[in-house]
Amino acid sequence: MQSRTVPLDLIIGPERAGQVVGALVRDLITSDLLPEPVAYRLVCEGVLAGDPWLLAEAGQLWTLRPDTGAGDEPELLFIVSRDTTQLTVEDADGRRSQIPLCTLAAYQLDQWYWAR
Repeated sequence: MQSRTVPLDLIIGPERAGQVVGALVRDLITSDLLPEPVAYRLVCEGVLAGDPWLLAEAGQLWTLRPDTGAGDEPELLFIVSRDTTQLTVEDADGRRSQIPLCTLAAYQLDQWYWAR
C-alpha cells in the first residue's frame, strides 16, 4: 500500500513552504558547499519524500505510515524538541520519550503547528 503524500504547501501554506525550502537550500549551500541548483534539487526531493532529516522540528505531528506494520510503534508522535539526531516526542497518551531521528522514517509529517 502506498502512503499518502501531503505536500508541504498544504500543511503550512505555499508562502511558508517557500520560506522553509529556501532556508534549507541556503543551509546546504553554506554547510555543504553545494552549488545552488544541486542544493535546491536535493531539498525538493527530500521535502517531497517527507525526509525527517530535513523536516523534523518541534511543533510537528507525525503519523505512522499506513504501509508500516504498527507493531509497538505509537500511531502519532508530536515533536517537543529536536537535537541533531535525537527527538523528544509525546505520543497520543501524553507520554514523553526520546527517540532517534531515524525512527521518523516510519512516519509522515501530518501537521505543523509552529513553522520556522
